[in-house]
Amino acid sequence: MFDPTAFDNMKVVIEGILYDKDLDGEYSIIDRNDFVNLSKMDRLFSIQFKLKENLNATSCKFSMGTTVNDLYNELINGNTEVGCFIELEFFFPKIIEVELIQRGLLLFQNKTNESYIPIHNMKQSIFDKNIIESSVCLKFINKMTEDDFEKIEELIHISEIMLQWYDEQLIKEI
Repeated sequence: MFDPTAFDNMKVVIEGILYDKDLDGEYSIIDRNDFVNLSKMDRLFSIQFKLKENLNATSCKFSMGTTVNDLYNELINGNTEVGCFIELEFFFPKIIEVELIQRGLLLFQNKTNESYIPIHNMKQSIFDKNIIESSVCLKFINKMTEDDFEKIEELIHISEIMLQWYDEQLIKEI
């Protein structure tokens, strides 16, 4: 049997937190991906969820990635301080005003001390011009390690607050 990497350990903890909330009826897991790029040996794990009470509303995708350098440093060099890049992406069921996104980011910033880069995405279908997707992605600047499980758990909790807040704002716009 092999010794799991930091990435594997972190993934199991994140899955445990989110699937427990799914079993408790708080969340609904709507997508899950676990990729290995065999040419570069990079890994990416993502899990997307919504609040159970608002299934037609905003969703959040929690993504975690690592590179071959981290794998090499952990397995060959024995480095225990390897980490993963974390992203949170919120997907909106309709186009959302930039002002609402900015207010949401201020709320997010007040809840965490982590540094991140926000990226607002809007995509329009080339087949059906009426289909437009809108999202905001928060890319955290610093890698998180196994020692940061409390921060990761806090980010999941904050994402729940953000889902509730965005859903409330979207309902007000209708």
